[in-house]
Amino acid sequence: MSQLSPAAQLSLPQFTRATATRNTTMRALNLIGKALPAYQRPNAGRWWDIARQQLAEKEGLNDIEPDKHSQQALDALVTSINQTTALNLIGRFSAADDSLRMAKNQLRIQALLKSKPEILQTSIPDPIFVIGLPRTGTTYLHTLMAQDPRHRTIPYWESFEPVPPFKGPDLRIKRLAKMLRQMDDVAPGYQAIHPMTAESPEECVALFMNAFRTVQFDIQYRVPDYVDWVQAQDKTIAYRAYYQQLQIIQYFRPCGQRFLLKDPSHTLNLDAMLSVFPDAKFIFTHRDPVKSVSSICSLYAYTRSMFSDAVCAQAIGREIIDGYWQPGLTQAMAFRDRLDPSRYADVWQRDMREKPMDVIEQVYNQLNIPFDETAEGALGDFLAEQHQPRHRHQHSAEGFGLSAGEIKERYQDYIAAFDL
Repeated sequence: MSQLSPAAQLSLPQFTRATATRNTTMRALNLIGKALPAYQRPNAGRWWDIARQQLAEKEGLNDIEPDKHSQQALDALVTSINQTTALNLIGRFSAADDSLRMAKNQLRIQALLKSKPEILQTSIPDPIFVIGLPRTGTTYLHTLMAQDPRHRTIPYWESFEPVPPFKGPDLRIKRLAKMLRQMDDVAPGYQAIHPMTAESPEECVALFMNAFRTVQFDIQYRVPDYVDWVQAQDKTIAYRAYYQQLQIIQYFRPCGQRFLLKDPSHTLNLDAMLSVFPDAKFIFTHRDPVKSVSSICSLYAYTRSMFSDAVCAQAIGREIIDGYWQPGLTQAMAFRDRLDPSRYADVWQRDMREKPMDVIEQVYNQLNIPFDETAEGALGDFLAEQHQPRHRHQHSAEGFGLSAGEIKERYQDYIAAFDL
């Protein structure tokens, strides 16, 4: 049964500057890195070469090539990182290590589908997608609904490396747990923003990262040219790659009556999603945009600060208020209005905290899913074991150079429509 991370008791202050988020060791390493500006500079070709070599040596996989769409995407990402991100030494190491892992994931996917083409016949249980701006309660709702054993969620280790090793022991959980410990060293307290464990249900973002096509990279790095590139692409390319990975996951570990999936970036791509998942249902989460936008800014600031010293709170504020989230939300609400009412439900973040059992029962009823004794009992047991999380993530619009009035003006139609 899914549990909230112990990180729920952490406290993270208002973001001010990147160096304030680090301990002495991390600051010292990044100072050394200033004398080595070209060391571990991102290079897509080198990463593909190393990935192929390691897979040949350790797993016996030879003559594998990534699909052209992933190659194009990684090229666009690396070009943008080198132009605008200003990675520090930890950032250069992290970008190389993370991208090498994703390159190996991509190559493993190609090798697996070539050796087992029957995987592409694997059926995906009708999915439910949790949709909403980041920081609107999507993680909490996903965690609550994951208690129902009929719901097939994706534990973090399974999206982090969706293909089992071709040779040797399966160390995916162990590797991810190690990475999360390293992240705690680099960014103490970060899990106060988004609690993560290797075995807890996680959002789908890692699957899109394996194809190098997601705005998640914009949260990690300042990559405006890459964002423009990925937003201009045919979104079904990313969703077809995502669907194949879900097939791989279900093939090796079949379970559940329906997939329960979530990733805030789905909000930007709903038409493409529906073309790949024509029978999907949706749960839309809603929160006062003044609070969610402020929290989004903090998410971007703290995440980018793991990899770069050049993180300006006020610049991030302008990025977020003028960026893709507000128009994406407007398009998502227009998409919602076109759906049959039996295919979607609305959830307010404030209600989830005050009366979670009632909210979940209402969602089930709206989506025509039986809220039976199994679901009610599992959720009741979970809630009985949990304490209401304390206010642990401090942020304000003013800390990012914004005002509540400006945010309300940008989101005025959404606020009025959903009584926020």
